[in-house]
Amino acid sequence: MIKVMIVDDEPKLREGLRSLIPWEKLGYTVVATAANGLQAIEKYHTFYPELIVADIRMPGMDGLEMISELRNEGSESHVLILSGHADFEYAKRAIGFRIDGYLLKPVDEDEMIVCLEQLRETIEQEQRFSDWNEEEPARNREALLRTLLQPTSEEETDADLSRHAEALGLEQGNYEVILIDLRKTAGVNDEDVRGIKTVMEQFNNDPNASFFTLSQYLGILMKDPDQKASKREELYKELSATIEQKGYDFIAVAGGVVSRPEMAGDSLNAARELLRRAFFFKKGILISTDPSGLLMELKEKTEDDPETESRLLLAVETGSLSAIRPIVQTICAELIAAGSDELRIKETFVRLLSTVLARLEPTYPEIRTYAAEHSPPIGELYQSYYLSDLQDQAVSFLEEIAGQMTSGRGNEIKKITEIINRRYNENLKLETLSELFCYNSAYLGKMFKNTTGEYFNTYLDKVRIEKAKEFLTQGMKVYEVAEKVGYMNPDYFNAKFRKYVGISPTSYRKSI
Repeated sequence: MIKVMIVDDEPKLREGLRSLIPWEKLGYTVVATAANGLQAIEKYHTFYPELIVADIRMPGMDGLEMISELRNEGSESHVLILSGHADFEYAKRAIGFRIDGYLLKPVDEDEMIVCLEQLRETIEQEQRFSDWNEEEPARNREALLRTLLQPTSEEETDADLSRHAEALGLEQGNYEVILIDLRKTAGVNDEDVRGIKTVMEQFNNDPNASFFTLSQYLGILMKDPDQKASKREELYKELSATIEQKGYDFIAVAGGVVSRPEMAGDSLNAARELLRRAFFFKKGILISTDPSGLLMELKEKTEDDPETESRLLLAVETGSLSAIRPIVQTICAELIAAGSDELRIKETFVRLLSTVLARLEPTYPEIRTYAAEHSPPIGELYQSYYLSDLQDQAVSFLEEIAGQMTSGRGNEIKKITEIINRRYNENLKLETLSELFCYNSAYLGKMFKNTTGEYFNTYLDKVRIEKAKEFLTQGMKVYEVAEKVGYMNPDYFNAKFRKYVGISPTSYRKSI
């Protein structure tokens, strides 16, 4: 609000102006009134109003004398003069005191509102210009700091960088860049970045910290940074307290220490690379090159294991909630070991969740009902900042599906036989199923034999052979049938077929 002081020797006019004009609506607030020039000067030094509305004729010290006194003191306040018709020639003398307008008494309310609206634009523009001038030294310093961190030309030499560092007053010593990536659903805007930077500067009075902005990033160039884990944690908490209260998530990385200010650009480049890999680090830490910050250790490069995905489907299908998270973590570890980047991992999990739902929906009525109202959290998966966020999203969705399954203690064998009859072509193992049902494999195998009259593997083979007979009846080739029912080796399939049918698959097809 623009502060206003009303000066007039007539009490009714003072109070009339104060109450009849919608000051607040127009962007003003009346902070004081005075009955003459002497009172006005006294109150000026208390309230420092940006606008003075003053009568030109008053006892003691009139309006012109008051304005003259204030201008001699260096006051830049805007002034509106109130005068009667008889005082108009007298009022012209006020031109030399830089007044902003004349209003004849009695004051016309609409005319004064128009005048105040015009004045508000002028005062606000002056304020913006004043702010700009106050910020100019900081802007110049920040521009020079950005030039040091990312030279505008490859031709810049160490001598040029040394001059930049000297101009910034950076003493020789160790330096490190802390880079902060602001995250918000609706996107980051420049005004918010500047606002957060200002708050950070106010709360951090460390003379060894130089703040800067870089695109959507905030940065701090730290001199002689403390590398202790406790200090890193303390710094992260300070950043969190400042940034999150503004409604932003953020990722903060430390680019590593360099031995002199001229090398600060190397720390910045390392920080940018860490930001690119931030997805793979633990959440809620100041990310650095320390590998202990990684969510998962990088192991020897491997290929994706399709059996892990099959185990995930089994875990959901059997309602084994406790098994889901470990399998999801194993899939992530396999993808990382295979060299998958952030996008590949997100795409893989979008496919996995969609596949699980699609595989279960045709068979289980309860899943069909669930699927009609729920879909995989594709948007949330792609917007995950960290691998841990992605895991949580995936596990939550899969656990919800598993929770729809009607499996429970007492019907495990029935569930296993149903799975065999649907997924006979997969690499089903009793050991895997026993883990999902939380049984010892030998005990579950005995339960299976007692219930079905067959050992697990025998039951699986017999189901496969019966399915093979159906496919052979349809005219399919032997090697095609072998693969379709889960035997990758045609010779092994031949042996199994002879064992249970008494003749070879080829002879069986000819006998049909």
